[in-house]
Amino acid sequence: RAPRSDRDRLYSRALPDLSHRTRRLQEVTRGYDLDVTASSVVACLGQYAARSKEVAQFSTARLNLPYGPDPRHKLDIFPVGPKDPVLVFIHGGYWKAGSKDTRQFPALEWSSRNVSWVCLNYRLLPHATIADAVDDVRNAVRWLVKNGVDHGIDPTQLHITGNSAGGHLAAMIAAEGWADRPAIKSLTAISGLFDLEPLLQTSARDWLSLTPPMAQELSPTNNPPPKGLPVLLGIGGAETDVFRYQMNRYGEACQQSGCPTQLFESPNADHFQIIGEYGRPDAPLFSRIASLIS
Repeated sequence: RAPRSDRDRLYSRALPDLSHRTRRLQEVTRGYDLDVTASSVVACLGQYAARSKEVAQFSTARLNLPYGPDPRHKLDIFPVGPKDPVLVFIHGGYWKAGSKDTRQFPALEWSSRNVSWVCLNYRLLPHATIADAVDDVRNAVRWLVKNGVDHGIDPTQLHITGNSAGGHLAAMIAAEGWADRPAIKSLTAISGLFDLEPLLQTSARDWLSLTPPMAQELSPTNNPPPKGLPVLLGIGGAETDVFRYQMNRYGEACQQSGCPTQLFESPNADHFQIIGEYGRPDAPLFSRIASLIS
């Protein structure tokens, strides 16, 4: 854990008056509460959805495979070969939005490099909790290990990745010590939320239904991967400072756990643009993942 003084400096500095405290709360909230209605963001996400719709037409695609009883317990597999690496992607959306259906597009480029692509859904707030989402993604990975061969992938070569809230969930899959944790090959988490305690000081604390004990229990910074697991962490260079803080905090935890850990920033990319780099071979994120799993 980072020294308390470091966290105080960023999130809980003693404030002299209520108006200053309110302004500070608003400042931290803005760092996490990104505007998905901005025209540039809408256009960016629209491109991902359109490209995913095309990729979903692949004749080899295995879509909406159920890994559990809930309607959100579904995953898609774009298999390449039974002995090739598998990238398992978890979407973001602040644990309350998002869908695998708009994150199928990277399968096109990864398949040409003999890497299978898997993307999955999980239950969302407010109908579920963050803990439920963690259980879901872990169960999805268990399902892949048990059933992956039947769907054309190698369950012994799972590389876990995700962005934003999906980065948090990917890190909780990589965490050491949970029941029946399968072996995974690597973790890549982009723009992730790894230390949940600062969220207690934002306006999201209520709809997140997050208490201090829950924040500690569900923070990847307190649940690092086992020693030796390769970890790649990244953010866009145009992201807010809170995401840089999150990456650095979790990077420290991974390094202290004995994981070979790489941190990087993709120049000029924001929180939404960097998602597109999963499907761009010329992009920093794509090339780094390719090197990690090769």
